Amino acid sequence: MTDAPSSEPGEALEGEALSDEAREARAKAARSPKKILLFVLKLVFTVGMLVVIYSKVLKRDGAEDLLTRLGDLSWGWVVMAILMQLIAISFATLRWKTLLNGQGIRPSWRFLGGSIMIARFWGAFTPGGFTGFGGWRIFDVAQHTKKVARATATIGVEMLLGKVAFGVVVMLASVFGIKFVGTSGVLLINAVFFGIVVAALTLVSRPRLFLRLANILPMKIRTRVQTMVDAIGTYHGQGRTLFTALLCGVGVHAFNNMIYVCAARALDVQLGMGEVFFASSLQILATLLPASINGIGLRETTAVALYTSASVGLPLSVAILIPTVGFACEMFVSAFGGLIFLLRRDGYDPQIEIDDDEREAAAHAAIETVPREEQPVPWRGLTIGLGAGLVAGLLIGLTEAAVVVQSAGGRTGLGVLAYGALVYAIFCGVAGAGFGFVMAHVGRVMERRALEESDAYAYITALITSAFAFALGAFRIRRDVFHEELVWKSIGGLGLLLGCALAAGVLFLVLAFSLRFIMRKRPGQFLLRTWGSPVFGGLAVALIAGVAMLLNGSAAGQSARDRGPAVEQASNILFIVVDTLRADHLPGYGYESGATPSLDAFANDAVRFDQAFANASWTRPSFASILTGRLPASHSVMGKPDELPGDLTTLPEALQSSGYHTEGYVTNFNVGPYFNFQQGFDHYEFMEPALVLGADDNAQKLLLVQVLRRVVEKLRSFSGGVEPGSVYQDAATVNAKLSSFLERAPADPWFLFVGYMDPHDPYYAHPYDGSGYGRAAHQHPDLDEADELRGLYDGEITYWDARFGELVAELKAKGVYDDLTIVITSDHGEEFGEHGGFWHGTTLYDEQVRVPLYVKLPQNRRGGTAVRHWVQSIDLMPTLLSQIGA
Repeated sequence: MTDAPSSEPGEALEGEALSDEAREARAKAARSPKKILLFVLKLVFTVGMLVVIYSKVLKRDGAEDLLTRLGDLSWGWVVMAILMQLIAISFATLRWKTLLNGQGIRPSWRFLGGSIMIARFWGAFTPGGFTGFGGWRIFDVAQHTKKVARATATIGVEMLLGKVAFGVVVMLASVFGIKFVGTSGVLLINAVFFGIVVAALTLVSRPRLFLRLANILPMKIRTRVQTMVDAIGTYHGQGRTLFTALLCGVGVHAFNNMIYVCAARALDVQLGMGEVFFASSLQILATLLPASINGIGLRETTAVALYTSASVGLPLSVAILIPTVGFACEMFVSAFGGLIFLLRRDGYDPQIEIDDDEREAAAHAAIETVPREEQPVPWRGLTIGLGAGLVAGLLIGLTEAAVVVQSAGGRTGLGVLAYGALVYAIFCGVAGAGFGFVMAHVGRVMERRALEESDAYAYITALITSAFAFALGAFRIRRDVFHEELVWKSIGGLGLLLGCALAAGVLFLVLAFSLRFIMRKRPGQFLLRTWGSPVFGGLAVALIAGVAMLLNGSAAGQSARDRGPAVEQASNILFIVVDTLRADHLPGYGYESGATPSLDAFANDAVRFDQAFANASWTRPSFASILTGRLPASHSVMGKPDELPGDLTTLPEALQSSGYHTEGYVTNFNVGPYFNFQQGFDHYEFMEPALVLGADDNAQKLLLVQVLRRVVEKLRSFSGGVEPGSVYQDAATVNAKLSSFLERAPADPWFLFVGYMDPHDPYYAHPYDGSGYGRAAHQHPDLDEADELRGLYDGEITYWDARFGELVAELKAKGVYDDLTIVITSDHGEEFGEHGGFWHGTTLYDEQVRVPLYVKLPQNRRGGTAVRHWVQSIDLMPTLLSQIGA
């Protein structure tokens, strides 16, 4: 049957009747200011790219090589490049015909050959996709068949198959890509394209998915796109057709790459054919970005990046010429499409046959209309979502809190269980309520049939639970198993995310199926009526809050041993660790910009060690080395989840055996009782900061609390503010604890271990004015901020020094200073751009591991002297024990 005489019912709803009025409307749309502006922007970008590229080529030394290369072109290879283009066009034509036949449209070869050449002509100066090359073919077929939906579906499926074919070609060619992007780059490329291929194949091999997707659209839209959806669904069961089109697509992309291989040969480029073939794939990939017309500029930029890299080393002019010559061959062929377009005469007979002319009308008749009373009710969606979120939050919170309790080895109370359940229940309850309300409202707008309430409850609960399971699983595995060394944008990182996603998917299916079964039974229906009530939900949360307050405990810990007899040389010991204090920022070590008068005065009574080094560049392993006299590889405290092993003898344990009373006060959570640092202390206290949501040290281990803390600090950072005490307790607060200890100091010799944290970020201005700068909100500062941050850091050191002076004055007033052994050191330093970064825990350069060390002996023996040789933090424990004869 030739040329359908009229459009079918429902076709006009999709704009398939190409009357004069419709054509005029399209012409006006094409001339809309937005489209014109977009075209102008792309044109400017394209011209700009060309100017930048060619100016670099023509202005560099040796630019004459460009003209020489063009003059020495091997024209035989240029002809081969044109032949490769013609073969690629032949495969494209066969693919288009195969897919049109699958739609019941059977055009002649003469029509297809001429139309695809005209499409290439239009595509030469228009963006890709449904404009230019694809847009002309849709228009040409629709103009002669009045079947816009079928013509559009053909091009849409062709584009999907094209992505699969392109992915196949790239993966096959990637074996030659090691020289350009290395082995890890090749693996990453294969992983990305494998995902694209799988996703596209899923859509293409299951066209009925589009019918299901269409069911979620609003009714008014569905009636307009139903013929399009039906056209795509037509390929269901046509595996042979799709496979043939896929093979043709592989041919298209393979021979398109061969154009550039021939271009490289024409330029006598000494590079393997496989390597040029791979590079050509990446060039073509760059042209798919809709930033320029026909990829002009992007193609050349990619070629320059690939071919001029250190591993390849081609001259810039040659790197430019490979894509330029190849593109010129493409345009030479495409130019003939303009001639064919000019030669087409009015009344042209395309010779197209159409099968099943009434298919579109049947598709429209199949749309179901849902009565208003059977559609979702938003407020009921809110209450069901609230109940589902509460249950999901309780489940997630209790599970993660149980992990926190287990990992603490019994050193935390049960309060974290109640706290985790409370916080997650509130958060997930609010999220579930919002989700349920929005989905019900959307369903009403789309005129969809409402889900059974039991099903909706089950799905929302399962969705929230599995989403958090995915996030928690990925976070904890990367931190606890890979010690944060795994990069997300790598094969291992993508593999971990994929594995967690699969596990979360299985959890979703199991939970959804189980809850659907339960909620359809009588107990489940009762639960649905109660947990679906905001009043009941509020009472449940209030009950959990009460339990949380009853069970919440302190962060103090005790680990007393049987105290042995005091050794003869026993003297009281004050051991001070100032967190993040680098040696070269102290005047006593030659620094000219800081001010530490109290420490400078103390140095007259102490021995200064000029070359002291910490054994790690972050807190927990460094403190472990200080307290055990062992290297990190020996005490095994290396990663974020690691705790101090209980079978190691610590400095306070050794002192307890020598008759000492031991107490410790620290301000860094990394060395709190949670990580077993209380070993050997009669009393050990982590002075908790004022954390968000009233969390304590144990509760802050919950991922949700960590995220909320980061959000709060980000919000505060917008105004340049950091709340004092929100991250650590300052030196004045620590001194108050020490004063309390000195008031009740025992008669036995005592060991007082103190951890100050003032030089650690966030850096506060002093006196406090509410401003500050912290790592949580500024992970990667600019190098030009280094001087400002260094000034804040120096101010924190001066603030600590003043408090230290107050402590020394109190020790003297109580008459204990002269006989006291005092150690002052740090766990690590801080970087301010010396090696391109900031903060600490990232390198082992001097700025991160060279620390101050002062040791005041009883009666100020050897006061004011300096030790020049190299010492380490692990030397402190044996030195102190030998000093008291232990």
